[in-house]
Amino acid sequence: MFLLMLFACDSAPAPTDDGVTDLTVSLDAPSSGYRVVTDSFEVPPYAEVEICTVIRAEPHDDEILGWFNRVETKSSEGSHHMNVMVSSMSFLDSFAGDGASEAALGMEEGQYPCADLQYMESMFPVFPSQRAHQEITMPEGVAAPLLVPALLVFSHHYVNPTDSTLRVNAAINFHTVPGEQVEEVASLVFDDIGSLEIPPASQLTASRTCVMERDVELALVSTHTHQWGDCATLNHFDGDVVDAEPFFVNQLWETPPILHFYPGEYSISAGEGVHYACHYRNPSDQTITNDGTADGEMCVFAGVVYPATMSVSDVEEIVSSGDLAGLTSLMGEAIGPCDTHIEASSPWSGEDTALEASESVCTGMEQTESNTLE
Repeated sequence: MFLLMLFACDSAPAPTDDGVTDLTVSLDAPSSGYRVVTDSFEVPPYAEVEICTVIRAEPHDDEILGWFNRVETKSSEGSHHMNVMVSSMSFLDSFAGDGASEAALGMEEGQYPCADLQYMESMFPVFPSQRAHQEITMPEGVAAPLLVPALLVFSHHYVNPTDSTLRVNAAINFHTVPGEQVEEVASLVFDDIGSLEIPPASQLTASRTCVMERDVELALVSTHTHQWGDCATLNHFDGDVVDAEPFFVNQLWETPPILHFYPGEYSISAGEGVHYACHYRNPSDQTITNDGTADGEMCVFAGVVYPATMSVSDVEEIVSSGDLAGLTSLMGEAIGPCDTHIEASSPWSGEDTALEASESVCTGMEQTESNTLE
């Protein structure tokens, strides 16, 4: 099924003495910040697994709050996705002592099938990744808070289309800057269309208009779909209409780009936002839904905006006071869906049509390339 993820014959690693092909990765520790590397796990031939690694990001000395402005990840070649998840309970150790986060979440450090973790629905992705090596950067003076120690959950989804057992893992670096260099707090927007239904032998566009309720700068954007996604597009919404031409196009579902913006390059006023759309072509005889598996589909818009509604001093005050209610509010502010969704006229037809009835809307679109900020 996942033929696009097959390894090239001349570059695939050879099996080790134990008959397992080792695809494990690591990262050099950042000069300032935190590194977390998961233990490896094995994926049998022709298998699809989603393993969750519960692991702590350890503090340096007695610090509690760090400000990160760059994140780098590596995951084993062929990963479908590797998402780093947290909840408001992930940071309890900072306030209530070691073991508090594990007790509150019902998760001890270790590796589990993700379906066995009962609190996964309460977790937020702080870093979604689909590339073997991925990096995000924020403008100078912009950073996001990270409390340590933090109990992180690495949700690693791997599909092995080969006849060999593969050993895989993941690593992440949070690069931090001193608090006095932070002027604006960044927050993550992660929005998903859950009610997808793509009929057999059809093409269909699913779309949503994500609106901000305050003036913000867009720091970066990306999208996520599965193999049925012909492309994903992002269009600016000016408060009245959706622009006819997209500013972001991804036709590579397995490796979506990350598009970064310098300050002032993409400003959003209150009432404006982003119209995101996923354009599907389903040549199979099955209806495709968002069922949480690689065989299903997703339509996700992810972005980072600033400033958050909380200032740097607000965050520092919450952390220093040990206010657990404030901590929960901080998490809701730092990570969440769009402020609101509205009905806006889309430049794309959302009705499903037969595959042969018309050309794909993605034809002729220019692929967006990843970039980073200097």
